[in-house]
Amino acid sequence: MITEATLDDIPDVADLLRDLQALHVAHIPHRFHDAATPDMLRAFLAGAMGNGARILLYRTDGVARGYLMWRVAEQARDVLRHDLRRAQLDHVMVQASWRRRGVARRLVTRFEADIATAGCTGWFSLVHAFNDASAALMRSAGADLAVQGFEKRQTSP
Repeated sequence: MITEATLDDIPDVADLLRDLQALHVAHIPHRFHDAATPDMLRAFLAGAMGNGARILLYRTDGVARGYLMWRVAEQARDVLRHDLRRAQLDHVMVQASWRRRGVARRLVTRFEADIATAGCTGWFSLVHAFNDASAALMRSAGADLAVQGFEKRQTSP
């Protein structure tokens, strides 16, 4: 069952976030670290929710199996761009033992219904180049590659 998370759900979401963080640390250790304590992860999530992030939580038998965190991203019209009210899909994570069961896809479907209610005209997500599974999820949800980012790390002198 998918529900919108409340502050009471943060400990469960933080456990899933730790797994997501570990994935990023394994693939991009120059950018991500694993020094955050459980309390720090909970504070991070509480702060994100306090700043407008919404979290959808997938549970079975009372246990959190996956989550999706998103926020409204508005862009005011300027000399180059139109007004835009879109949603940013920040995180999506499913427990390893629950992957390939359609949980992430169900979370995205619910997310799309929620963002339509919030008046968003679409959504975007930033996916790290190593994360083929997330890229495939985004494509299966109908998202197209819109922008490519490039990064060059400087070596120490």
